[in-house]
Amino acid sequence: MEEILKYFYESKNLVEKKLQEYMSNENSLLKVLQESINYTLFSGGKRIRPLFCFVVGDLFSVPRERLISLACALEMIHTASLIMDDLPHMDNASTRRGKPANHLIYGQDVAALASIGLLTRAYEVVLEDPELPGDKKAKVVSKLANVVGIRGLVGGQFVDLKFANKSMDYATLDYIHTHKTAALFVASGITAAIIGGAKDYEIEALEKYANNLGFAFQIVDDLLDAVGDTGEAGKPVNRDNGNFVTLYGVDKSRSIAQDCANKAIEAIQIFQGKNDKLIALGQMLLKRKS
Repeated sequence: MEEILKYFYESKNLVEKKLQEYMSNENSLLKVLQESINYTLFSGGKRIRPLFCFVVGDLFSVPRERLISLACALEMIHTASLIMDDLPHMDNASTRRGKPANHLIYGQDVAALASIGLLTRAYEVVLEDPELPGDKKAKVVSKLANVVGIRGLVGGQFVDLKFANKSMDYATLDYIHTHKTAALFVASGITAAIIGGAKDYEIEALEKYANNLGFAFQIVDDLLDAVGDTGEAGKPVNRDNGNFVTLYGVDKSRSIAQDCANKAIEAIQIFQGKNDKLIALGQMLLKRKS
């Protein structure tokens, strides 16, 4: 386990270093915009999606250095979604990771541009990667576009907004969680698998793992919102009326999260002997407190 934790730590540091390179900007006219981007991008994120990307790459003997542009792109997309989610006309959050939300520091206009800038930069770094073959590059960018668009984050956020402060059934909640949270987990693993030349049944297994893990991750987030405190969660709690806890209660929600985690582990049994990092990642996400 100590070796796995070291791998996770090294992976995070690798992403931090490369993100710093990608975010360097010497144009004084864009100084405030870049500060806004960096404010959230380097606000203490765990880099879970890049880590999942690396772990999947490891399954297919793809070194982290070959996946670093993709890993950074995934983190840029995730951070862009956080900045956008926090805006007053979206989730209207005042804090993120224990700090004031981006728009409270830089204004709504700059925050919105920072989000858009991060999204487009994500595509740039993948398309400009000289190590990524053209055919795989096209598949990876297509997957990233899909996860961001109407059939992904945008669609999930739309449904979430329209059902804000309204009662919802399981199917609606499932749609929101699947598209706002699980979709980017899936993309993180599938894109790395594509680069690694994974077979269809291996991609299917990883997709099932990522969907279930992403779902469990969101339920844990709902639990933190319901029973946690602002200090631990790093954001306001007891604000979200449309989540699993309000629908099923704390105990049932915990049971569902554990069931999803079990399904995730079951899905990757085909990688027996090489899935220790995937199992450790799942355990880490379920035990998180923020």
